[in-house]
This record gives sequence, C-alpha cells and structure tokens, in this order.
Amino acid sequence: MAPQELVLSAPSSASTAAIHLHDLLTSSSVHAFKPCTTAPYSLAHVPTYNDQGGAVFAVQEDKALLHVWAWQKDQMHLKLHLPEKMTCFTVSPNGYWAAAGSHNGHIYLWELSSGLLVSSHTGHYRALTSLTFTPDSRLLISTSLDSSTHIYLVSQLIDPEDPTKAGKPYGTLKDHNLAVRCIGLGRVAGSQGGRLWTASDDGTVKMWSLHPPFDLLCTFVLPPTCTPTTLAVDPSERFFYVGTTQGDVYHIPLFRKRTVLGDHQHHHQHPSALESPQDEWEAVGGGAEHASASAPIKTQGAVISLKDAKESITSLALSLSSTHLLVGTSTGTIQIHSLPSHQHLRTLSPHAGPVTHLSTLLRPADLVGSVGAKSEEIPIMEIKPLDRLKLRSPQESHEPTVLLRPSTSTSYPASLLSDLRLPPRAPLSKLGGRQQAVVGNAGTTGEQMERLLAENKRLKAAFDRAEKINEKLWDKVMDVKLGTS
Repeated sequence: MAPQELVLSAPSSASTAAIHLHDLLTSSSVHAFKPCTTAPYSLAHVPTYNDQGGAVFAVQEDKALLHVWAWQKDQMHLKLHLPEKMTCFTVSPNGYWAAAGSHNGHIYLWELSSGLLVSSHTGHYRALTSLTFTPDSRLLISTSLDSSTHIYLVSQLIDPEDPTKAGKPYGTLKDHNLAVRCIGLGRVAGSQGGRLWTASDDGTVKMWSLHPPFDLLCTFVLPPTCTPTTLAVDPSERFFYVGTTQGDVYHIPLFRKRTVLGDHQHHHQHPSALESPQDEWEAVGGGAEHASASAPIKTQGAVISLKDAKESITSLALSLSSTHLLVGTSTGTIQIHSLPSHQHLRTLSPHAGPVTHLSTLLRPADLVGSVGAKSEEIPIMEIKPLDRLKLRSPQESHEPTVLLRPSTSTSYPASLLSDLRLPPRAPLSKLGGRQQAVVGNAGTTGEQMERLLAENKRLKAAFDRAEKINEKLWDKVMDVKLGTS
C-alpha cells in the first residue's frame, strides 16, 4: 500500500475550533482533533517513528493552555498549563524539546519526557513572532517584533558551560528594519551549516548562512506595499514561495542561468564548463562575492493571486515531493496548486476563520481509525506536565521516563544482566559436613573461610560489572536525550 500524504491545518476561529487532517490527493477528510483555536506559529506535530508514538501540540489562542492529542486517541490526550500566554510554540523534530515565546520576549524550553523547564530567559525586548528548530533539533531560532533573529544552541540552553552566559545567543541576525514575521529552512539546515530565510514587515526576504559568523548572502525585495506573512522553502533549496497580506504568492528561484558576455569569457572558461549543460546555471546569492557588495534582487509578478482583494495569505506549505503548493487564506480556505505550472486544482473549506497552520505529513501508522493499526504495539508519546518555574538545575532534578517493553528475543542489555547471575549455592553439608564437625575441626573451618572469601570476591566482581553496565546504559540514554547520538 502506497504511503498516504495528509494535510494538517488549524484555524484561529472559535466557530470551527478543530485541527483537520485531509488526504492531499482526494481532499477527503481523514480526522479532526477538537477543540482547538490557535494563533500563527503556535502548532507543532511529532511524527510516529521507531515504534514510538507521535502527537499534535497546539497552544490555545489568548490562553495559557497547551492542548495535546495523541495520534492513537480520538479525544484530547492532555491539557497542560503554561507559565503565561504565549505568542508562538514549537516542538523539536526528534520530539525531545518544546519551546514557547511570550509577549514580553521571554523564551521557555522544556524537556517533554520529564516536563522539566531546562531554560528560561529573556531573548528579545518585544513579543516573539515565531520559534523554529532546525531539522537536526540542535538549533533553536527565534524571531521577534524587535526586528532581530536569534540563533541558539540547544545544548548551551540546557547546560551552559558558563552560567553567567546562560541564554546568550549562538548568533544574531540584524539587518531588517521592521518586525521579522517568520523564517524558512531547507532539509539540510542545522548545526553543521545550511541556509536560513527571514521575512520582515519591511518588505524584504533575506537569505543567511547558518554557519558562523552567519553572513548575509542575499536580499530579495518584494514590490512596494507588499508585506510578507509566510514562507515555504523547497526542501532541496531550489526555490521558495512568499505569501503576502495583499493576497499574492511570489515564486523566487534560487538558481538562474549564468550570463555570458562575448567569446572572451568562453575562452577563459574550463572546457568541462562549456560541455556540461548543468553549468549554465548558478546559485542566487552566497557566491564568491559578498552579499553586501551586491544589489538586492527585486521580485516581480505574483504567480498566484486571490480573487478577493480583502483576502490575505496566512500560511503556505509544500507537499513532501514539492509537486503541490498549499495556500491558506484569511477566509479559512485552502487552495491546492500544481507545481511547477501553479494551476489551481481544488479548494478545501474546513475552517471559518484564518488558517493559522498548514503542513503536510505521511499518515501515521498509529492514527486513530487506521486499518490494521494496534494501539498496544505503538505506545503513546510520553509527555509530563510542564514546569512553570525553573527551580533546580537539570542535573539535580532530571527524571526521564524509560519505556521497557517485553521482547521475545534476548536483547543485548538482558544478555549482559544474565551474566551477573550467581551460580546456585552448594548445600551446607558440602561446605563443611556436619555443624559439629565444622566447629570442632580447625582445618574444615579454614576451608569454609576460603570458600566464603572466594564467594565474596565473585560477588564484588559481579557488582563492579553491574556498575559499569549501569554507567554505559545511563550515558547512552543521556546521549539519545540530548540528540548527540
């Protein structure tokens, strides 16, 4: 059976307070999670992988509440209380961390399996607009109304090397003049490098390097009076789309044909560059010349425009294969366009208010109502109530939950523990004969003492092996939890 691609959407309208799942190809409704009204950039989902269940997280609009739905359950799984009303929320792709931002610029970071508040600091002096983890879950990127974008190392937020520098950004992007609304990331972006796109109320989209010192690579300028609201970046970083408050969607390619002037330039080019047709294309931005020395690139002509002038683009999403573009509007409709022709295929109308979240995902194997799915085979994602105050250091209060499931075959840890089993003790009669003879015979007493000392030595060796195995297992658990394994 071919994988089924689903469309996940959420509104900010109380009249249709539900998160909807639709089939991308047939547009049929698959499931709805109720109730939910969420603000932009306040919903996240964790897929089911490695036989571990996933979940959907949504911060309720104008409330200090976080609603959680497990894929396996028809009803709401958890209702968690937050320290304050949040303006944005996200969960790391590996499902370990949750981050939220507030109106006063405060950033919170929790460990989901224990509910521990591992970091709490003021990152901006105005309200946050979005929080995003990179695909490798090692970087956290925040945007704000103060026109700045901060990049944090998750490992430094969890356990800073210098406590006096706790909450200090790994890097800061400052080139916008007005509020930064959202960011875009490719599939390869992470702690090892990649590229990052930021969209601002100043009518520009800027492309940055994710490798220190986080250089500005290129600036794309939208037409006058156009204000970007959302971005959708191709996973392969070939192009990206920008949605605006004017109801237009702009397509910006990241590769263009190389301009060759005269035969003199051909003469100096390498022969392989002339023979290979793929070398006729070059990347836009990020080349040898510095971005500050190059002029901004102007964007002209919208590829998609809404018919109603009062409608605005509130969310964008690309299908997993980048063959469809999904456009969420302020009236609650979702338009599906074919790529690269941008032909309008069909329209979904699941919501009565603005579509605040739009994404695509493969159908979870444990989704409620799935044929052949057994809830007992895939456990529900472990989520604890979130701390509202940071009282202790993570090392002192770290209590993660480890799921142990029965297995028909002997696992590696079980085989190690089986080696620690002591051999059956010999009957007392074999150790020294009758009790009277043991007490009265010095030689027999000496032999018994030797046996006791030997047994004590074996017990100590077994204890040492058990202690080493315990240390290895704990280190492995911590590596997995920190995402460094």
